[in-house]
Amino acid sequence: MANSSVVSRYGFWGSAGGALFIFFTAGSLLGAALLTLPISRTQDAGFLDLYFTAVSAITVTGLVTLDTGSDFTAFGQIVIALLIQAGGLGYMLTGTLVLLGRHRFISLRQQSTLGASNQINESISVFRLVRFVVIFSLITTLIVSLLLACFWIPEFGWRQGIGCAAFHAVSAFNNAGFAIFSDSLIDVSGGNWVVWIHALALITGGMGFIVIYELMTPQKRLSIHSRLMIYGTLFLLILGTLALLLFERNASSLGSGLNRITSAFFQAATTRTAGFNSIDLNEMSHASHVFMMINMVIGAGPGSTAGGIRLTTFILLLTGLFAVLQGRDSTRLLGRTLDVEHLLRASGILILTLALLTGICILLLALEPEQDPLVIIFEVVSALGTVGLSLGLTGDLQIASKLLIICVMLIGKVSPVLLFTALASRPERPIRYAGGRIALG
Repeated sequence: MANSSVVSRYGFWGSAGGALFIFFTAGSLLGAALLTLPISRTQDAGFLDLYFTAVSAITVTGLVTLDTGSDFTAFGQIVIALLIQAGGLGYMLTGTLVLLGRHRFISLRQQSTLGASNQINESISVFRLVRFVVIFSLITTLIVSLLLACFWIPEFGWRQGIGCAAFHAVSAFNNAGFAIFSDSLIDVSGGNWVVWIHALALITGGMGFIVIYELMTPQKRLSIHSRLMIYGTLFLLILGTLALLLFERNASSLGSGLNRITSAFFQAATTRTAGFNSIDLNEMSHASHVFMMINMVIGAGPGSTAGGIRLTTFILLLTGLFAVLQGRDSTRLLGRTLDVEHLLRASGILILTLALLTGICILLLALEPEQDPLVIIFEVVSALGTVGLSLGLTGDLQIASKLLIICVMLIGKVSPVLLFTALASRPERPIRYAGGRIALG
């Protein structure tokens, strides 16, 4: 009886991962049902494409088989924006709300589960953080809307200008990548100013709410997590900008003059799960495409509106690699010694992600034998990292391939790691076996 009780209470469907999976699945079905209403569409569309749109919105991915601006009415666009907002607040907020809906108070075990999945500092109250997330998200979205409206109201008029600005503010802050315009931000009114506003919004949303919370509240010293995120984000943005400028040095894909720097910086930022594009990705080199896929896999911060293996995981892996190369038996970072447990988790995250990417790529290659393999791999990486960038394959996918991408987007949002730990976690056994050595290299 004891064992069955534990399984029923703390099994996958009762865990944070299971609750989130149910939330996103049910939310996407509800969103698809609303999008099937005649008031939501300007023309007929199949249910699969509408469901694909709903899943892409609630998982803040941005892959689309329908044009958001022309195939959906204002009501349909509002539905998509609400799905983005619901899904974009990340594990911590949605998971907490789901658990609050089931129990009057969150137990210590549940608080611990939510905190572990979002790297919440032990000194920060989960409830206080939830309130901060809601208020900060609304205020930031409002500010971005006002800034974009300054450029788009003169161009489109008050009604359409405010609508486009609000939609893009929600999409940018939540790293969704949905755009009202069919070419995303390539020929957007406002030029580089609008591109930079989007960049600041998506970088803020991708930093993680823990970092933002510590930056905006009195702190004697930022936590090691926040410092890692700030330093790591700046490093990847600079490296990404320089790399794209190098790879596209003999091409006109980035434009000319100052536009080249803006385009390179924006694509370096957006590939870490935002999904907007200010240039035609098909005109970029294969080297740039591969580099962008690496950025998609890395992703942004834990507890943010973004996806990927997380920047902190990537930094931990690099730190462990340097420790091995230097022959050290411990890992140090920013003056702190890190537990082996952190490195084991980071390694597990990377292995699981690569295994998922490999298996899904093989399946999609088998389903789409006539497509360019690089284009297919780019699509899979984008879907699993909830990025939303595409080289034009999404609309040409077969039914089976669309269903596969839908599953990948859901898995990518809930996080492969959270699913894995929820399915495979077992109580720790007090028995310790004798040590051993295995030859490597």
